[in-house]
Amino acid sequence: MDIRFVKQEDLDKQLYNSCVHFATNGSVYGYDWYLNATAKEWDMLIEVENESWVSVMPIPYDKNWLGRKQLRQPDLLPELAIFTVKPLSSKRIQAFWDAIPEEFQGGTLTVEPASVPEKPGDFSVDTAGGSALFLNQPYDEIIGDFPPAYHEGLIRAEAAMLKPVSSFKPEKLAAFWLEVNGKSATNEWKFHAMQRLMYQVLHRSWGGSHVVAGPDGKPLAMTFIVYSHGRIFPLFATESKAGKAVGALTLLWDNLLKTHADKNLKVRREEVMGIW
Repeated sequence: MDIRFVKQEDLDKQLYNSCVHFATNGSVYGYDWYLNATAKEWDMLIEVENESWVSVMPIPYDKNWLGRKQLRQPDLLPELAIFTVKPLSSKRIQAFWDAIPEEFQGGTLTVEPASVPEKPGDFSVDTAGGSALFLNQPYDEIIGDFPPAYHEGLIRAEAAMLKPVSSFKPEKLAAFWLEVNGKSATNEWKFHAMQRLMYQVLHRSWGGSHVVAGPDGKPLAMTFIVYSHGRIFPLFATESKAGKAVGALTLLWDNLLKTHADKNLKVRREEVMGIW
């Protein structure tokens, strides 16, 4: 394997994004525009074959107080991977982790289960959890094993006369998120990063916001979803205290599951907030 280290400023966007797009384990989290919006600094390892990039591994990092580089999982980025169009063998996985330059000392990344090395070396590697909820079946079968709390939430939402409303602009969704989660230096950063990500998605027509409101039209729950690689990625989900009391987010997800039933899509079960 011809694995090379490439700095962010030397990135070939077409080769990089094409590899992520066609990877068997591709994900919206791997695209350069997603990393640019969430990671302060990131470089990458690439595997070259016949002048094509067949595997890529983003390496987000920060610097400690001594100025040393260490791996760091960006906020708003749940998991990374070694994105590849080749078989994701244990040999390939280990070769990538072993190829991380010595200038990176320690740190932690969260990656999909298939990209976890047998020997992480000086790094900590967390395995992204979760299980798939397949939507290529009737709605009644999708929710067949959901707990009583889910159905109780729907009953509360019906009694409160909640309803879906038109999609909101990124600024309004981000402002609602900030209002619910409170202001802090970290949340202020997320507030702006969320908007950058949402506009990138809207520019590509890959997804949008979904909102549930009360009879007065006031938003109670929101999420912003992206369609990528046969999956639904809910980038953000927010529910106000008043919305939680009346099952707003449960109704939001119920509407999404109904409209996406019998489609060849999947979503991480644990990301369907308001159900568990």
